[in-house]
Amino acid sequence: MSEGGFRYFLPAYLIADLQDRLQTADTVFHLTNRFSDNVVKIPAGQRIYEKAIGKSAFVNPRRYGAMTWRDHARYRLFVFTREEAVAIVAYLEYKRDADPHELNAEEINAALDNFWRDRAATGPSHQAVRQHLKEEA
Repeated sequence: MSEGGFRYFLPAYLIADLQDRLQTADTVFHLTNRFSDNVVKIPAGQRIYEKAIGKSAFVNPRRYGAMTWRDHARYRLFVFTREEAVAIVAYLEYKRDADPHELNAEEINAALDNFWRDRAATGPSHQAVRQHLKEEA
């Protein structure tokens, strides 16, 4: 889905998730993916190949040059205004704190620390976007 489509539909997904009615989508994943690093071990003949995945891995250097997955995640998530980011921070903190097994705690904390809290504090406000649109018209 495009960045605009993601921004448009996300509130419905968040509400459905909070009402425990979400069946297939994983909103936490889409809001936190690519803000931490992991290593995947892949058997390759007689040895084990360790492949780094996550924020510092390159997306596709032949096509995108030095873009990392963290850069890509930030690009997709910059569509949210300050007020929307505040709501997303509250959602992620709730999901982290409500999980007794802490399955997504590391990913949520990395996303909060590396993107969402700053966006909630310094991102453009809804009013600033509206003012810009008014001036452009």
